[in-house]
Amino acid sequence: MGIHKTLLYPFSVNASYFAGYAWATELALRLNARLQLFTVTRSDDPAAAEAVYQSLLAAHGYYLHHFQHDKARMTRAIREQYIVAGELKDGLIQHLKNNQVDIMIIDPAFQSLQGNSLKEIVREAQGAIILSNQPDPGGELGQLSITDHFYNQLRNAEFYKIPENFFSSLGHDHTVFNYLRKLFQKSPH
Repeated sequence: MGIHKTLLYPFSVNASYFAGYAWATELALRLNARLQLFTVTRSDDPAAAEAVYQSLLAAHGYYLHHFQHDKARMTRAIREQYIVAGELKDGLIQHLKNNQVDIMIIDPAFQSLQGNSLKEIVREAQGAIILSNQPDPGGELGQLSITDHFYNQLRNAEFYKIPENFFSSLGHDHTVFNYLRKLFQKSPH
């Protein structure tokens, strides 16, 4: 994935994407990667773009509420917003062709919107992580630590064409040790 990793999170404001946005932001922080946020509007109307910006502010508020970090770590996050007019599938495929993206993160909401087109979209990506829609085995986000929630989601995800150094890059995240320790210490039921 190189020195500057780039992640892409496509979303639609017409679907519930806040949890996926939070997970993608958390992955970007843990990998020290740039996060591209991609969506489309139906027209070039500035009011349509403004609605997307408002939705992104609400999504980021959700992230800040549920994934609390120190300010120094949050300032390292680089987020780029790509809002284009047109159809989501066509715009996303064009974006993948024109921009260097190491991994695309697909959440269950996006997957349900693009079900028939998902294979074509993933084929254009260099790598993809498709998050699962099954509930977290440890409980709700409020009951789990940030690390537990993050790695439970990662463990249940599907991976396509992930770069070889993805897991070694993630291995530099020292919180993974505590997660693995808890996972192996759980008693069988």
